[in-house]
Amino acid sequence: MDLFDQASELERLERETALQNARKGTYQEGPEWIDGVPCCRECGDPIPAARLRAIPGVGLCRTCQEELELNAAD
Repeated sequence: MDLFDQASELERLERETALQNARKGTYQEGPEWIDGVPCCRECGDPIPAARLRAIPGVGLCRTCQEELELNAAD
């Protein structure tokens, strides 16, 4: 296994762990509904349907979720 394969595997494992944590309810509240559109509770941007399907009940957009996780790691 070369360096690129190792990096790809590490990225896959980190992504899988992040999805599992999100599904466990790391962020309990669902999206904020604005005019019938599910929106991020932090920034107010619409949450894409694909994200809602992947993580039902998610309340943050990907950008805000990543920022939350980065701040939690510090």
